[in-house]
Amino acid sequence: MSDSIRTKEEMFDSLIKIIKSKRFKRKLAKLNDNFFNLKQEIQIRNLLVELFNKKFKKEGERAIAEYRVPNKKASNKNIRIDLALVNTNKKALIELKYLFPNDPQIEKESLKNYFSEREECNYLIAIICNGNKHIREAYEHYWGIETIFSGRYSEDSQWKELLEKQFKSLESKSKYLEPIEITVEKPFETTYHFFILERK
Repeated sequence: MSDSIRTKEEMFDSLIKIIKSKRFKRKLAKLNDNFFNLKQEIQIRNLLVELFNKKFKKEGERAIAEYRVPNKKASNKNIRIDLALVNTNKKALIELKYLFPNDPQIEKESLKNYFSEREECNYLIAIICNGNKHIREAYEHYWGIETIFSGRYSEDSQWKELLEKQFKSLESKSKYLEPIEITVEKPFETTYHFFILERK
């Protein structure tokens, strides 16, 4: 175990490095190949827990899913945070959201409002999944399934501009970090956009 105790910012930076790694991209491709018909928030969260713990558990840090913290608005209740990075002294509390470009939550500014109201978390990672609608539909048809996901894909970048504008509007309370884009090829080309807010 390391003698120095890292800050929540340092632990979160390590998580970002994991997301940007080749290993994460390979595992994400495998995950998409197996769970292409699901919203993958839980699977991606679990993958991040696994990769963070593999690298940092021996250093006295852990990633923990469904981490309970006191509710700031109702002191007699707890709430669950999607992902926590913890050591003996600090906690980085992270909420994850998994959406598609044409999900109504983007247009209604739900992510921005959610982060403003969910004061317990230090970070929000919005994962937006996009791809080619027709390729996805053909693949689903081949396997005899039908999801609503292809209908929520977008060929333009309006959704991206809208989301960036919303996140940047929270400048006084948070910092909008550089988005991360990962494209995988299995079972069909899929792009994951990671939009990140850090509370000041």
